Amino acid sequence: MKVLVLIFGVITNDGQIDLIKVPKFELKNINSCEKVIDSNRKWQENPNYVEGNGEVWGYYTYKDRPIMLQYCSERVIDGE
Repeated sequence: MKVLVLIFGVITNDGQIDLIKVPKFELKNINSCEKVIDSNRKWQENPNYVEGNGEVWGYYTYKDRPIMLQYCSERVIDGE
């Protein structure tokens, strides 16, 4: 049996990073880290972006919070 663990580091309102472990039910029936990351994040364009203003033109979000980092681990558990 393969077990996936996905953790997103999202930006809080005060600029800190909040680590959020994605619940197991959101990982069900997905068999790779690449697929689980893609299915749980959403691309959002930055409405304040103008060429040359120094802001990014878009970013990924998890539950409408900007993602700063992501960590995924795949493990196979023997005997199950």
